[in-house]
Amino acid sequence: MIESDEEKRISEYYDRLVDQYGYDPRACDASTRESLRVRYRVLSDVMDLTNKSVLEVGCGFGDLGAYLKRKYKRVHYTGIDISSRMIEEGRKRYPKVPLYHLNVLDMNPHQQFDAVLAQGVFYLLKDNAESRMWRLIEKMFSLARQAVAFSTLSAWASRKNSSEFYADPIRVAEWCRRLTPFLVFRHDYHPGDFSVYLYKEGRFR
Repeated sequence: MIESDEEKRISEYYDRLVDQYGYDPRACDASTRESLRVRYRVLSDVMDLTNKSVLEVGCGFGDLGAYLKRKYKRVHYTGIDISSRMIEEGRKRYPKVPLYHLNVLDMNPHQQFDAVLAQGVFYLLKDNAESRMWRLIEKMFSLARQAVAFSTLSAWASRKNSSEFYADPIRVAEWCRRLTPFLVFRHDYHPGDFSVYLYKEGRFR
């Protein structure tokens, strides 16, 4: 796999955090474990994941996979991340969980999962951040049989870090409608964060 400059920059950023903090929320650029759990809960509510296959894009240490296995029975979880150090440490923490050093854009389009989840994978994007985000969402949607759920920093946040990308919720919702008319928009769990659920078919069919 030939890394783009953007991928290399982001992967090295997380590699350094892992080297600095080890297995710690700060290595995921999160303030606390509770802040991560809030987002895990929101993503895991996309559908009943009992006996479903789940791909997590940007899995970090694989903690969401552990969360899903506690919440649902017989979840078949796979995690991928562009940070080799994240995957290395995650495999130590969860030796029986399939975690891979891989960019979702390099995945075979014939690989399919019932649900594809992604938490906080867009905020470090810089050049053409919005178009890069669209490309990632489109790829995730192509790999999902039933649903996609992702979270991202919101442009509606009252406090912002100038070095981070904040997605416009309205533009994201409008763009996602091009993929499917079946979507759920959530800005109800954190003032600076929002999540979107995308479904291949109506949720209650």
